[in-house]
Amino acid sequence: MYFQNLLIRFRHRHNSTVRHLSCAMTHIDPCMKEDSLLFLDVLVQNCNSALAKDNHKILPDFLGMYVDYRKDEDIISIDNCEKDILPIEFLVNVMLNSSLNELHSIVYEDFGCFSPVTKEQFQDLFTYCDRVPCENGYRYVSKKDLLMFLCKLRQGLSDEFLKAIFQYPSRQATSLAVATSYSFHKGRHLLKPALIVAPDGYILEIQGPYFSDASNNDAALLQNEFNNEAARMNEWFRENDIIIVDRGYRDIMDLLTRLGITCKMPAFLQTGERQLSTEDGNESRLVTKNRWVVEARNGHLKSIFKFLAQVMQIQHLPNLGDFYRIAGAIINKYHSLIHMDEANAALAQRLLEKAKEPNVVQALIEVNNLHTRNAQRWVRLSADQLQDFPVLTLEFLKNLTCGIYQLELSPSYIQDKLQRDQLEEFQVEMLRNQNRLSEPGLMRVRVFSRFRNATKHQLWISYRPIGDGEVDENDGIEVYNRLEDDPPIQGYYCTCRSGARTLGTCVHVTSVLWFLGYARNQENVHLPSTRMIETIKDARNRPQQMNLR
Repeated sequence: MYFQNLLIRFRHRHNSTVRHLSCAMTHIDPCMKEDSLLFLDVLVQNCNSALAKDNHKILPDFLGMYVDYRKDEDIISIDNCEKDILPIEFLVNVMLNSSLNELHSIVYEDFGCFSPVTKEQFQDLFTYCDRVPCENGYRYVSKKDLLMFLCKLRQGLSDEFLKAIFQYPSRQATSLAVATSYSFHKGRHLLKPALIVAPDGYILEIQGPYFSDASNNDAALLQNEFNNEAARMNEWFRENDIIIVDRGYRDIMDLLTRLGITCKMPAFLQTGERQLSTEDGNESRLVTKNRWVVEARNGHLKSIFKFLAQVMQIQHLPNLGDFYRIAGAIINKYHSLIHMDEANAALAQRLLEKAKEPNVVQALIEVNNLHTRNAQRWVRLSADQLQDFPVLTLEFLKNLTCGIYQLELSPSYIQDKLQRDQLEEFQVEMLRNQNRLSEPGLMRVRVFSRFRNATKHQLWISYRPIGDGEVDENDGIEVYNRLEDDPPIQGYYCTCRSGARTLGTCVHVTSVLWFLGYARNQENVHLPSTRMIETIKDARNRPQQMNLR
């Protein structure tokens, strides 16, 4: 079969004029194999612009498709067009003008552009689509309906765009004004779902969505579910179960206790306190170490289904709960569970034992009154003068901090400290000995708060000076890669809210350990971009951030 003067129609906008595209050759044989012949000159035009792409390669699966046929005199030629067109736009048009019931015409690798599932998973998912009741009986869901819905969730495309490429008629949008949907916390109208997630990331249930005013706080949402859906909630929660929640659920703790459910929640500061105790800080870290799975699944819903991460049109709100539950079911069915690296009984036991350790550095600071601003007791040194600090690996720091979140923030904290201190070198303070010289093993550093511009936290780190460590055969320096009975970092304490804990470290301590033990010993370290600070004007004329070196 030959196609002469092959033309491809592409409608860039649903209300624009259709233009036709001329082929790069006079004949196309669906059986031909030579790569040099499998190209088209592709043109897209609307009322505002014209875009062209020469030698656009024809995908093998589309060679046998009938697209359009016109005579030579019908070809519309437009010159001097920008040579910039997204290949995916061309692919969308070709696919969506074919029969969606014949999925073999869609390339396997490109199916993920439109759907959060593979082609085989799409076929399986379609078997779960039941007929939908309507006014005059039932309406059956077609593959085009399902693909359009998945495309909407996956890419967050506008309704106008979808109506154009899927050729659906326009519908009247309804208006809705609900004062209870306004969230003072977010400063905008907001509807929020509530997730119940298993430890491996399996989504047990998605509740809501709920309004976001003061009467719809987290505790009130769960209270409402227990009051109105007691039978269903009892399917998930049994006596002696453990439920992990955040601080927003504090008002429902009594109800959960009466039901025999053990509830774990991060600790609160007591009246008059400015810092969590070591015990409360460690307990809170155990909670957040396990509860991050909920935040991860919330992120997956928005990253896999971009529609759920955007501002939604009002006409979608009545179906928003169904959208969330469908998205959760797709994740459960076709996406992998969440498994933490090296998450086993041995790691859990080590964390529990670490949580029972007292903070000896805090006790040392308080007994000797080392938190006062007495300059006579400390010697200021630059980082280059601190030669006895052990060399640490990222694996050691990851184990010490019980995660990677603080490590990812560390470069920003160090750069921020250098900028605010207006220093070109990172400086630390060492305790003076009787001879008024620096005594190795205990340092003090001041780091700015992430949340308050005027707040500056003090931190102390007790370390084992370089001596009897693990020596790297390549360069002869001590490199610490694991936690041992005599670790290189023997303790730490920070004056921030969670700085007294011994299980993991706060980000202030982590940033100093990251720079002194790792970053300054590396040739290439990824640093945050300073382009925004360099290009945006500052009325206070604050100094720009400096490099770490």
